[in-house]
Amino acid sequence: MDFSSFTEGPLLWIVFLVFIVGIVTRLIFFFFETIKNSRDKDYRWRYSVTTLGRSFLPFHSAFRKKPLYATLRYIFHICLIVVPIWFSGHITLWEESRFEWTWRSLPDVWADWMTLLLLGLAAYFIIRRIAAKDIRFNSSIPDYVIIILTALPFVTGYFLTHGSLDSIAFLGNNMWTIHILSGEAMIIMAAFLFCRTRLNTQKCTGCAACELNCPTGALESTDEGNLRIFTYAHYQCICCGACVNTCPENAAELRHEISLRRFFQIAPKQEIRAVELKACERCGTLFAPEPQLNKIGQTFTHEYLNLCPRCRMLNIGDLYHQLSPWHTKEHERNN
Repeated sequence: MDFSSFTEGPLLWIVFLVFIVGIVTRLIFFFFETIKNSRDKDYRWRYSVTTLGRSFLPFHSAFRKKPLYATLRYIFHICLIVVPIWFSGHITLWEESRFEWTWRSLPDVWADWMTLLLLGLAAYFIIRRIAAKDIRFNSSIPDYVIIILTALPFVTGYFLTHGSLDSIAFLGNNMWTIHILSGEAMIIMAAFLFCRTRLNTQKCTGCAACELNCPTGALESTDEGNLRIFTYAHYQCICCGACVNTCPENAAELRHEISLRRFFQIAPKQEIRAVELKACERCGTLFAPEPQLNKIGQTFTHEYLNLCPRCRMLNIGDLYHQLSPWHTKEHERNN
């Protein structure tokens, strides 16, 4: 058996098996996490099924904040799903397989335009990461690899069906094998690809607005000692973007990540952010995150900002007492 036969035969079936096992395993972990941590204890299964439905058909809350970018992402993912499943060439392969499955195909011209649209959007996402300073600063090599691996099967598939590179001997003779390998790489990647919430440490003030608005409890914060610690459960996250939409500092992000370690990481939740808490200058009570107080320090006075809510009231009471007529007369008598 030559290499080409291996890639489109045994290797392809191994890849499909890994993908199916991976998706089923992730669904099991998802149900386990959502049922265990369900906020509606009386209807855990119903809550879990409803949550799963929201993850497959998300109304992205971040749409309100970045409507154009969210729309482009929707279009990209629609093309990513529709073209491989409904392209006539792929359906023919299933008809000729041992399963003999078939279904109605997408018109080839539609498949071509959706492929070009996806490739154009992939190029835009890469250029956006390079051109935008904040995005470039928070991007890593895997972020670019994910986009390239996603686009590669569409590039090779387009060249294969149109014979665009047949004049180059190596590519013309091996484009089919390259297309199969790139598709297998994307399928394997999909089994271990997670869309995770990240908190930008340069922007996050620890206000916990993201936690309060998370519909599944994937994000939590606890105050331990002089720290507020944010933890995250990726199997509870449905990528709804509520954290992105509600964050006043634009610190919450949804980012893709390929991780075999995350695949098997069910419990406990992972720490994704820790901020120091400010101690009240009057009584020593820890009452608010320091980054948040530093952010609003230009608006409030030092006497107000560095006191806990209880001591603020006492301080105001002392101020009223000092301004009272009785206190003024007493002060004049003593002087």
